[in-house]
Amino acid sequence: MTSISATQPAALLILQQANAQPAETDEDKDKKADLVQVANGITGEPAEETLKAAFAVSLAFMELDAKGELAAEAVAFIDSDRFKVTDPTVKDTLKQLISEKGWEFMQLVKQQQEAHGGISRENLFAIVLPQMIVKNRDRFTEDEIELSVKFENKNGSVGGIIVLIPDSEGNSTYRDLQETIEREEILADKTGDRTAVSELYNELGSYLGAWSKAFGFKPDEPSPMFVDVKDILLAAWIPKPVP
Repeated sequence: MTSISATQPAALLILQQANAQPAETDEDKDKKADLVQVANGITGEPAEETLKAAFAVSLAFMELDAKGELAAEAVAFIDSDRFKVTDPTVKDTLKQLISEKGWEFMQLVKQQQEAHGGISRENLFAIVLPQMIVKNRDRFTEDEIELSVKFENKNGSVGGIIVLIPDSEGNSTYRDLQETIEREEILADKTGDRTAVSELYNELGSYLGAWSKAFGFKPDEPSPMFVDVKDILLAAWIPKPVP
């Protein structure tokens, strides 16, 4: 499969040349005629570089089409009730990034499509959007960022996910709680005293419950899965489509 990054510079060069305004030479006119003939399927023997140029332009337009369609879907998803964030400015910044860094967005999308095959749009955006935040962390609020994604096709075990992203200094309440519990579990195994572990689990439960409620997950709905952003690429949280 040809990557976007490999075709972008050549395609841009060709498009820039096509849009240039200096007076045309006879050679320029011949090349344009060749391109038109190739595009229209007219047989002949155009120069090898002309064929390569035609192919690059065609491929570039197809990929630009895909980028535009997916970018529009991503923006619509960000604006929907299925995608929620703690800070409303995060949504606006994400949309700006998709507009400004469309090729980066598409590279992340293609990686996940190749890794997971027929991945749903909700799952795709649940992976890619947090990655866009992490890769452009300086564009967002310095505070911790929590976001949620609700899935349309639930299999009964996962109603959605809540992704937890550390602040700009790398501090994360969720990560700290998990690491503290791990240390206390080791200590409790040695001492037999699980008092501190129980208190920490209660604290974690309250923390998770508060975020579930804040993001609108109801008690009668499947509980969301909490995902540290460093684990976002792991596929274990992705629900399988309902047959």
